[in-house]
Amino acid sequence: MATAISQISPLLLGLGAFVLYLFASRFRTWTRLRHIPGPRGAGWSRFWLIRHQLRGTLPNDVADVCEKYGPLARVGPNWVVCSDPSEIRRTWGVRSGFRRADWYKGYRFDPNSDSILTAVDNEHHHRLKTNLLPGYLGRNQPGQEKIVDTHIANFIALIDRSYLSLSQQQVKKMDMGRVFQFLTQDITSAVEFGEAFGYLEANCDRDGVIAALEGMQGPCALFSYLPELLAVVTSRWAKPLMPKPTDTTGIGRLVGMVQEMVGTRYGEKKTKGVDALQQFVDSDLTQKEVEAEALVHLLGGADTTATALRNTIFYLSTTPAAYRRLQSEIDAFLPNAARPIIADAQAKTLPYLQACIKESLRLWPPIAGLAPKVSARDEVICGFDVPAGTYVAWAIFGVMRDKGVFGDDADVFEPGRWLGREEKKLREMESVQGLVFNGGTRWECLGRRLAYTELGKVLFELFARYDFSMVNPVEPFHWNIPGMTVQEKMDVRIVKRAGMD
Repeated sequence: MATAISQISPLLLGLGAFVLYLFASRFRTWTRLRHIPGPRGAGWSRFWLIRHQLRGTLPNDVADVCEKYGPLARVGPNWVVCSDPSEIRRTWGVRSGFRRADWYKGYRFDPNSDSILTAVDNEHHHRLKTNLLPGYLGRNQPGQEKIVDTHIANFIALIDRSYLSLSQQQVKKMDMGRVFQFLTQDITSAVEFGEAFGYLEANCDRDGVIAALEGMQGPCALFSYLPELLAVVTSRWAKPLMPKPTDTTGIGRLVGMVQEMVGTRYGEKKTKGVDALQQFVDSDLTQKEVEAEALVHLLGGADTTATALRNTIFYLSTTPAAYRRLQSEIDAFLPNAARPIIADAQAKTLPYLQACIKESLRLWPPIAGLAPKVSARDEVICGFDVPAGTYVAWAIFGVMRDKGVFGDDADVFEPGRWLGREEKKLREMESVQGLVFNGGTRWECLGRRLAYTELGKVLFELFARYDFSMVNPVEPFHWNIPGMTVQEKMDVRIVKRAGMD
């Protein structure tokens, strides 16, 4: 008996020492941010973050946390979230000293290399941005707006052909959660590669690429909060299970298409195009970097614009006063509008149309990830000491619905808030709303210009031609936000307006 006890005792002692070490380590981590309030238990583990991420409601949940605990709240052992617009702008400033946290690595297409979306080193990010900017601005593609016009016309033809209810009594559904992605994917691919992928013509998710892009968001978000899991799935043992360029469907198919298109611009028999891809190729980027950036361009440029378009239509179709005011502005301008598609410069002169776009983007930003930044030095944020190395995230829905900036009705879709404002107040509102695209910061979205062009032109043409209503106003759609917004069963009924035959 004594011998058995003597053999067990070292094991128990070792186990006890290990448990004590884990507790001491966890306690030390908890202590760093114990002075910052937050949900009970959130400071001890990442469980709170992961649970709400898996529900697909994390961006809304952290906004609720900030409303309850204050503009800076603790949501993880090394995480705080901020809903103060002025502090977000300050910490995101070019000279703030903050950089992207390693959270972004979960969104890498290639586990061994970064893109403009995932680069955490500020100098690396700046190099990529400098090389990519001419392509995003369309400097070697003077006919870029005509490309947009072509695919808007194709979209209108698709509606007339497949989704038009011929009377107020007829119900012919169009799922905006999917069909608007056909439009934006075709525009983005045509701008990037010189030819569209052909979603509008096929009127379907060709090769399942769009569904795969949506499906990969959840795992990527989870990898961001669980780098241990990311290390496993990106190991050489897991590589055979990953999508491959030779796949005939899904992400692998998309990667293969991009590699093939990029490959034609290199080698002895290389071709040259007049498109964004050629601008990327002609920059200082390597072929591998161009492949990665082409994928980011497709993902970020198409999905976010589609979300903004369908949200704007949803908000307008459920806000009759705003709907009527927008159509009145459009009807009054129609005799002057370029036909068959309004010019971008003209759309930008229509104040209420632009106000509707701003308000929709504010109320439901297309990208709503926590986007944490980290500083190498101790900081003071919202009056709290924040130690170096802390992940400082933002509560985007809290920032965009700040009543001090946007008024007591900040939770309401009210485009009129953008009109007739005193100039100083308008600048403040635009500065905060611009953060939807990281405007005015080191990480400003490169596709912002094209997105606004698409939004103005598409919305003008649709509301000039059609009337929209949600098929099921009680439950208009299903949604979750793994990072970008995924909306399903967003069925709308479309009726041609009188006199627009």
